[in-house]
Amino acid sequence: MQRLSKRQAVKWTLLTIVTPLAVSLFAANAYVFAWYMRMDAAGTPYNGPPPNDVVFRGVMLTAGVGLWFTVFLWWLLWRKTCSFGELFATRSRHLPIDLVAGSLLGAGWVGVYGALGWPPFSAMFVFDTAKLASLPTSISAGFCEEFLFRGFVMLVIARAGGGVAAQVVWSSLAFGAAHFMWGPVGMLFTVALGASFAGVSLWRGSVWPAVVAHTLLDLCIEPAMFEQAMTYAAR
Repeated sequence: MQRLSKRQAVKWTLLTIVTPLAVSLFAANAYVFAWYMRMDAAGTPYNGPPPNDVVFRGVMLTAGVGLWFTVFLWWLLWRKTCSFGELFATRSRHLPIDLVAGSLLGAGWVGVYGALGWPPFSAMFVFDTAKLASLPTSISAGFCEEFLFRGFVMLVIARAGGGVAAQVVWSSLAFGAAHFMWGPVGMLFTVALGASFAGVSLWRGSVWPAVVAHTLLDLCIEPAMFEQAMTYAAR
């Protein structure tokens, strides 16, 4: 990738925050609209805001759409000047070590979240229909958010002259901003989470440890975290 200006780095960072959210919001609204249409077609029209379970299914089924769309679009736009491996830091010097490092980091964060009750351990390892519905989002976030924030965003910051500290700080702040739905405390916590993922990615020279850690964490804390976000948004 060619050298970038700071203005370009800011632009691409903001686009990486906004694009997945906008596409996923559109897809979720399309799901809800289709649900209203199905209710009308069945002769049982529904008035008023959609039920929480419909919103839950809509978000869980479509959140990954915006993430995969952005990964594919960014690759499409940059493919002539940057390989996929460089663009998203998917090259690995020693994959087994990366996987072990990611597993240990993910387990540590699962312990932190469980100790804080976000959610409690008792809710992490229950495999029910809600957990099943959350699997696509958990896996998509684990892969795509790392490709985007620990891969692409850190790369554009580096290409704009940012050092290690700048890459960690700005990619983590962007990651926190993309999770505004968690509320102020959740956003700050997400910034800390992102900083740890950025650190391990720089240490290993690859996003795979962060992908493993992030996916492991999301598989444990979803859908409970989303349900807490819905409760916060309803206040």
